[in-house]
Amino acid sequence: MPILLKGYTFTAAEQVTSTKLGNLVDSSTFTSGAVDGVTTDLSSGAIIVKNGGITPTKLSTGYPNWDSSSNLTVGGTLTATGAISTSSNLAVTGTLSTTGTSTFVGNATFTNQIIRSGTASSRTVELKTGSVSPNAISFGFNSGDLLVTIDGSEFKVTMTPV
Repeated sequence: MPILLKGYTFTAAEQVTSTKLGNLVDSSTFTSGAVDGVTTDLSSGAIIVKNGGITPTKLSTGYPNWDSSSNLTVGGTLTATGAISTSSNLAVTGTLSTTGTSTFVGNATFTNQIIRSGTASSRTVELKTGSVSPNAISFGFNSGDLLVTIDGSEFKVTMTPV
């Protein structure tokens, strides 16, 4: 089955001219046989990807992947330059690394560690409320001593092994 409808049809013994050859190509259109109607379609004479016509397996062999419930799974590293928003759960297996501000609405449960990287003096993990004048508590270390800062007041806790 042909996929093109010729823009000009020559008859037997007809003289070939540049204009007729141009029309043969320039005025040709795709026929319905050029598309499968499932993944591709025709729109204003052009072949297009049909809505919903591309499945995850056509995008990659592995990840990203999503299931029939629209759950997205990313293998490797996900880099987002904008916001990541979810109205349900965000599950991370492995390491979640953020640069800038991360906002959690609702409960945030962390299993294992919250790590603040950097030099010794900047490895402080700060927890604070979201109010205009937030209550804050932060934890850090200085020469083996635990530093606890509560609402701007710093406390030094000397640690001795048991």
